[in-house]
Amino acid sequence: MKKKQINLIIALMLAAVLCLALFLTGCGRQRGGEAPSEQNAAGEPEALSGKEEGEPEEVPAPTPTPVPELTFPDGSVHMADEKTLDLSSLSHADVGEAAALLRQMPNLKSIDMGSDGAWTGDPEPLTAETAAVERSPEADRDLTWSDLRTLQEAAPGAEILYRFRFYGRDFTTLDEEMDLNHSQMTDEGAAVREILPLMSRCRYLDMDSCGVSSEKMAEIRDAYPEMDVVWRIWFANNTFTMRTDSERLWCAFFADYMTDEYTQELKYLTHLKYLDLGHNLQLHNWDFLRYMPDLEVCIITASGWDTLDMLENCTKLEYLEIIPMSRIELDLHPLAGMTELEHLNMSGMGKTEGWEVLLNMKKMQRLWIGRATAYYFPEGAMDQILEALPNARIVYETDTSAVGSWRTDPDGSIPPRYALLREQFDYDHWPQVAPYPYNDPKCKAPWEA
Repeated sequence: MKKKQINLIIALMLAAVLCLALFLTGCGRQRGGEAPSEQNAAGEPEALSGKEEGEPEEVPAPTPTPVPELTFPDGSVHMADEKTLDLSSLSHADVGEAAALLRQMPNLKSIDMGSDGAWTGDPEPLTAETAAVERSPEADRDLTWSDLRTLQEAAPGAEILYRFRFYGRDFTTLDEEMDLNHSQMTDEGAAVREILPLMSRCRYLDMDSCGVSSEKMAEIRDAYPEMDVVWRIWFANNTFTMRTDSERLWCAFFADYMTDEYTQELKYLTHLKYLDLGHNLQLHNWDFLRYMPDLEVCIITASGWDTLDMLENCTKLEYLEIIPMSRIELDLHPLAGMTELEHLNMSGMGKTEGWEVLLNMKKMQRLWIGRATAYYFPEGAMDQILEALPNARIVYETDTSAVGSWRTDPDGSIPPRYALLREQFDYDHWPQVAPYPYNDPKCKAPWEA
């Protein structure tokens, strides 16, 4: 082998040994034999994350939005998330600015608006003079009811507490009752209607003898169906008077006063349960009965009606006397919804239509049809009625009336239902229970009692 070849081999071997030494030195610099860190695009090593491949990155929590502070016209500072607020010193001039701030407080539940300056919480006894004053002169607050409604609209989820004196009496907007009886109003209740939108808890309003017409009182009642609105009516040429929450009316045998002209106020007695207007032949317009859906007892025997249409809405009737003064042709279809009827006296009518409605009165206990009426029933009709009402005592072979067997049993005793009827109308204490004004203690003003 030539000398040049030997030298080349030696050089290659030395180069190989040097490369091996350099490799081993680099490996020794790695920590304990760990894999080297990855490098970034600049050739610099990346820090090890310790996460497995595919594991999602942690999302940092958002920085909470600071709750804004609101400065009200009185200088007080409130957080926008507060639930209660005291604006008892707010004036009329500041209402607009305050309303704008209230719209930024969605969590508000109550706002204390203080008082009108006349409210004491312990008023003096009511007098005719104080009952004539809508807003007491001691009131020094310039807030109006319109201002309060503006604030209410700005914070619809909050209750507004405001203390005020009205027609000589102390109230708050959170009261459940408002008694204004015998307050001397000359505005047809306009001032009351300004307040009622703020009386969110009120369920009873007494405006007995306030001088407001029944038409306007009915508008208030209809605007607040959740509220029991009570006032006083007069009828029978101002001979009788009743409060609209009355449940009983007995005015039989008053033909000279119970006429169409003097009875239409009766339609406001929407709470009536027991009604006896028998023997009033001058009364022909009975439409007021359409407004008495709670009637349970109705006696209109021998009166001036010639149709039963006015009874269509009286589906709660349990006792009904409709004996005409003389033979008339009548349609019974208006009685179709009276499935609660237990006692019905319709004898003496003569020819009738709609006898089929009797078949659905399954609760019937006593049914007085009378011979004159049954005579006009088609063949087989009575057989169907007897079969459909097996538990009822049905009189159809003889004529009868409101007296006789209807109110007295064959042995002379009083039927239990008629005994109960006397209690319901308190017949035994007539005329002390008649609707004369002097029989009603509530007809007097509080200062006259």
